[in-house]
Amino acid sequence: MQPKLWNTLLCLSLLWLLAGCVPSPELRPDQHEPANDPLVKQAESFAANGDFVAAAGLFERIAADKPFAEKQRLLLRAAESHFLAADPDSASALLARIDVVSLPFLDFQRRLLTAEMAVSRNRPDEALNLLSVLPPDGTGIEHRLRYHKDRSEAFRLSGNILESGRELESVDSLLDDQNSRLDNQLEIIRTYAALTDDTLQQLQATQPDIQSGWMGLTYLIKAFSSDEAQIKLKFSAWRTMHPAHPAMPELLDGYFMKLKGLYRTPNQLAVMLPDTGPYARVASLLRDGMLAAYFEEPAATRPRLYFYDSSNPEQTWPTYQEAVASGADMVIGPLNKEGVAQLSRTVDLEVPVLALNQIVSEGPPAQNLFQFGLSPEDEAAQVADRAWTDGFSTAIALTPAGDWGDRIASAFRKRWEELGGVLAEHQSYDEEAHDFSTPIQTLLNIDDSIQRHTRLQKLLGRKLEFEPRRRRDIGFIFLAAKAQKARQIRPQLQFHHAADLPIYTTSHAYSGTVSQDEDQDLNGIRFPVIPWLLADADDSDKLSLAHLLQVFPNTPPSYFPLLAMGIDSMRLIPHLARLRSNPREVLEGKTGNIYMDRSNHLRRQMVWAEMIKGVPQITGFSPRLDSDIGAFPEVPAQAPDALPRPPADFPAPAGDNRIRKSES
Repeated sequence: MQPKLWNTLLCLSLLWLLAGCVPSPELRPDQHEPANDPLVKQAESFAANGDFVAAAGLFERIAADKPFAEKQRLLLRAAESHFLAADPDSASALLARIDVVSLPFLDFQRRLLTAEMAVSRNRPDEALNLLSVLPPDGTGIEHRLRYHKDRSEAFRLSGNILESGRELESVDSLLDDQNSRLDNQLEIIRTYAALTDDTLQQLQATQPDIQSGWMGLTYLIKAFSSDEAQIKLKFSAWRTMHPAHPAMPELLDGYFMKLKGLYRTPNQLAVMLPDTGPYARVASLLRDGMLAAYFEEPAATRPRLYFYDSSNPEQTWPTYQEAVASGADMVIGPLNKEGVAQLSRTVDLEVPVLALNQIVSEGPPAQNLFQFGLSPEDEAAQVADRAWTDGFSTAIALTPAGDWGDRIASAFRKRWEELGGVLAEHQSYDEEAHDFSTPIQTLLNIDDSIQRHTRLQKLLGRKLEFEPRRRRDIGFIFLAAKAQKARQIRPQLQFHHAADLPIYTTSHAYSGTVSQDEDQDLNGIRFPVIPWLLADADDSDKLSLAHLLQVFPNTPPSYFPLLAMGIDSMRLIPHLARLRSNPREVLEGKTGNIYMDRSNHLRRQMVWAEMIKGVPQITGFSPRLDSDIGAFPEVPAQAPDALPRPPADFPAPAGDNRIRKSES
């Protein structure tokens, strides 16, 4: 196992400790533990003090001379201690020795531990299969809490937000301690907050049960979280509709107490974007998205808005200082990596900065620097997460030759191997080509099959009936391709006997608009995509894709995400401190559910889609496998920007309504 994965496992174990989910030394009366066994007490003391290695060894030694039932119990305690000591191999070996067929209560505890080990390996499917059996009658409160928390975590990892929240509701019904209940109810709100506003409204419109009540409460907290007086009025109306709902009266007070001071709106906002150079047109799209979001805010709450030209990356720091000296208390930009690198070297930025690109910094991140971007490497990692949670362990990859393809391939390999997966083969293809037979045959080992057939014919001196065979040791194909090439490559993979292999790819394989006839060749591919592209048309939403295309009709589909990123950039500003306060805090964005990692990088939990009959169908959220990875890939600060370059004939955005160093 990778060292980082063990750090993740240990962190997860510590979370269980804090949540009260560490296996309890207490036993039911029918388990016959000697109440005063000094060695057992010593082992429990080791575990209580966090010395799980010593606890595991002592539990094993005690078990050797005990009667059958007690021996199995102590071996299970030893296995649990090995797991908490980040030694799953020893834990697994002990679990294989435990015979609990005639001990249903211990069998349930063994399932819990095995499921937790599956969760620590980011295998939520295995965990949920193990936890599909309800706790047996007589199961104590602690183990029932542990059962529902484990299921909630497994559902969360798999991207099933609704079921994750339902399990937390079950936890709530079992808790007596008011502080624990409040913390859990806040977690319910955080979980359901990842659902879209439309989904929350639809679900709360069902019969007025407990879950629909949570949906309504989450919706009003999302909608009015910046206005404490207004939200209390809304909460009072909500309570009238749900008089028996278990939400605690202290919930809103607790929410605002935890987040007090974290919602910060600037009085003056500076935006640093290039007016000239290779990314000027990209900047124009981002600017249009920002202004669309800006003018959707009530005039009374809008900050004063100034734009600064950051075409010269070397002038990033002086431009930032100029903006601050002019009164800016928050800054968006710069767009280029060189400029972000300049700011990252400044430990103490005077005012917060939301950079529109991402780099890997040496050492801890600057306190006030937040980084946001549409990184293809991020998407490649999400593909790895999705395929892993789908149960696959071996992959092959086909990516374009060149910098873009190399970066995506590197990011996928890095994340896939960190999860424990094996990349059995990787081939590159020429993006200018139309026939991809050579890299595909090599990828699938069909060339080896053909060579074996040729050698055998020569050896026998006669022609033989022959059909090439592809390799059988792989679970899926990772394909990186733009839409036009993906439409060409998918049929050729089918022709070369790979029709039964699932294909996972990034959002680049989707053109951005529904093209049912053209996309028939993409049927079956699975990919992450920003929810804004697939959202139903809503005439009331002035920031919907359909509405903005009326304002900017000449925007090529491949650049739609930049408009969405501009909207999210403007809307992120008041929420940066809140998102930094807890990795479970999210902001529902146009580019996905946005959360922050410990390097102050904004991550996007996109929706997952599958192409069916030429139309992308949403199948759920991308899994979110939190890990020790702070930022990836490790791209040097001087590397080319991850944002796409516009084509030479790219039209200027309609309505150049930018504001230049002048008050809005």
